[in-house]
Amino acid sequence: MVKPLRDGQSVLADKYKNILTKAAGIEIFDITIDLAAKAAELRAKYNLRTPDAIQIATAIDNKAAYFLTNDLRLKSVSEVKLITLSELQ
Repeated sequence: MVKPLRDGQSVLADKYKNILTKAAGIEIFDITIDLAAKAAELRAKYNLRTPDAIQIATAIDNKAAYFLTNDLRLKSVSEVKLITLSELQ
């Protein structure tokens, strides 16, 4: 949503928000103290950015089969199976 918001495209940002919060198969999880602690551990171990660490910690906590990303820097994380978009092609 950041790019549309930066570009003043609030309608597009709202569409993104709707997809990210209401699409079939999308689940939203609360950030708990335990999840934040796991994210901090991941940040310390892999030098991750906070949003990445929170998302990966959430995947681990909820026993995700895999974590889909387009960020090759995350491939060093071993606690969850990471799949990049390029691997799907």
